[in-house]
This record gives sequence, structure tokens and C-alpha cells, in this order.
Amino acid sequence: MQILSTLSHMQAAALGRRVLVVLLLCLLPWTAWAQSMAITFDDGLDPRVEPRAVRWNATILDALAKHHVRAMFFPAGVVVDSPGGLALVRAWGQAGHAIGNHTYSHQGFLDTESPEDFMQDVMHEQALLGKMPGWCPRLRFPYLNEGNTPERRNQLLQLLAQHGYGEAPVTIAIDDWNYSERYLAALKRNPALDIAPYRKALLERLKQEADKQAAYWRRQLGRSPVHVLLLHTNGLNAALLPDILSMFEADGWTFVDPAQAFTDYIYQRGYPANGALVPIPVPACR
Repeated sequence: MQILSTLSHMQAAALGRRVLVVLLLCLLPWTAWAQSMAITFDDGLDPRVEPRAVRWNATILDALAKHHVRAMFFPAGVVVDSPGGLALVRAWGQAGHAIGNHTYSHQGFLDTESPEDFMQDVMHEQALLGKMPGWCPRLRFPYLNEGNTPERRNQLLQLLAQHGYGEAPVTIAIDDWNYSERYLAALKRNPALDIAPYRKALLERLKQEADKQAAYWRRQLGRSPVHVLLLHTNGLNAALLPDILSMFEADGWTFVDPAQAFTDYIYQRGYPANGALVPIPVPACR
């Protein structure tokens, strides 16, 4: 009380509100702070240009199976459009994972591109992968680029809704492709390369971003949402996925089905029409 008496009324009121928030948060059930995440992968592997693609794909699927993780995979058609590439995608569906849409060309929603043209790219991908086991009409935007204006974004969301598509936003993402490119370049120069420094760098970066996003969303919501982690199918992640999953488990994270994660309202999107917000539908997945 003596400290409060030295503050202005406004300062005292602000401090009181902060104390009240802290007290209320302390009274929240532990489940409000429980950390859970869904694992998603982008892009896919191309056996036409990467002779290790089959092995990397199998290694990723094996790690997910051992940790009892059901993931969602967003291959880009331009990467996987070959008999070998499609076989790798099919292996994900056969292993029980969901397969979403990352567009065929893997181009962001460019400023010069119309929503209709972008939607054609989405449907081109669906024509390629739509009969795969585990297929789900949920779109992961390339480069997470949803358009440069609200108007363009809303036009595209309306087109997605008309085709029964949901979105696949993320809360946790890093430039893991850069880590992999540096690792593979060094491995090419030195086949006996020690992976330990690359493991340390990637795990520390992932943990830093996950902790940052977990804290941010707790501040925003007063609870912990189901997070969505974006990884890429690449050589370093293939080698380190067991370490990545084990690190999150050791930090108290649990893994959930992406379909469950996307039911959290922070991932619900819509577009304005006739003065109301029309929600994007929940897609019908296999």
C-alpha cells in the first residue's frame, strides 16, 4: 500500500489491473496452459533431382510413426509430378497422414495474379492429388502469402469456399530450408561431416520460436491454443525429425491431429458478403 500511495491514480489503477490479471491467470486450470501442436510439412521431394528422396521420405514417415504423430502434408505439384514423386506422396496417405493442397506451381499469390488464376493453380493441384488416400481440400498458401490487400484476399477466400476449401495457417515457422541447404552443401564437401552443430542450431531456433509464439498467444488469448508447426521435407529435417519431436516432448508439448488443431477459432477465416462475415467451410477430408 505504501508503494501504491506514491503513484498517480492512473498508475495505481493500471497496476491494480495487472495484478488482477496475474491473479486470474494463476486461477486458470492447468489445461489452459497445456502446450500442444500439430505437425505439418510443405513442398515434397523430387526423386528426379534428389537421389536421396526415397530414403528421406521413408525416414520422416518412420519418425512420425515412432512418435505416434499424425501429420498433414502439403506437397507442391511441380515438385511431385512424376511417378516417383507421386509414389512418395501416396506413402504419406497410406501411412495415415492427411494430404493437403500447396498449389501446383508453388507460386505465392502474386500482386499481378488474379484470384481466379490462383484458384486455377489450386485446382490443377487437386487434379493431380485429389484421389490420393488422405486427401483433404485444405490450402497451405505458398510462402504463406495470402495477398497484398484485404480485397484480393477476400475474393480468393470466397473462391476457396465455393470449392469446399479450408485454409491451413500456421503459428510456428522458421526458415528451416536455409538450415538444410547449408547442411547439405557442407555434407557434399565433406561426407564425414559432423551433424551435431547443425542439430544444435536448428533445435535452438525451433525452441526459441515455439516459446516465443506460445507466450504471444497466451498473452492474446489467456490460454494456449493448439499450435501448428510448419516444417519442410528436406534432408536436415529427415535426419533430425526424431530429435525435433523428442525436444518438444521433453519440453511438455503434446502432438495432436492437424484436423483438431484447425478447429481452434484462431484458424477460422471468413470473407465479408452482404454485410456479414461468411465463414470458410470445414473441408470434407478422406
